[in-house]
Amino acid sequence: MLAFRRILAFSSRIHTYLLALYLFFALLFVLFLYVPVSEVLITFVTTSQMLLGWTIILEGIWIVLASVYQFFYSRVLCLQPLLTTLLRVAVYFAVSVTVDLVNTVIVRGFFFGGGV
Repeated sequence: MLAFRRILAFSSRIHTYLLALYLFFALLFVLFLYVPVSEVLITFVTTSQMLLGWTIILEGIWIVLASVYQFFYSRVLCLQPLLTTLLRVAVYFAVSVTVDLVNTVIVRGFFFGGGV
């Protein structure tokens, strides 16, 4: 079961790297809202963000399910990969919502009231 815990720890590390890469692409996307760039580059960054987002979510699900499986198999719960995975997925959702909010404010503007 030690080998499975090592695989779980390695998967958790990869999940961290995926989140760092997503943060880089999110920063690029926000910077592209202020600086004019080609449409091809914007399409590449948004596609990369979408692909990384789904990969982060699916990898997180795998780590959580693997932690639960490992608990039922050996009666030892590796809490550190489980909690850090949930934290990383929460950070992903927070950054995703923030980038979407910034995009909406920059593209459509900000106004009060129930306008059209």
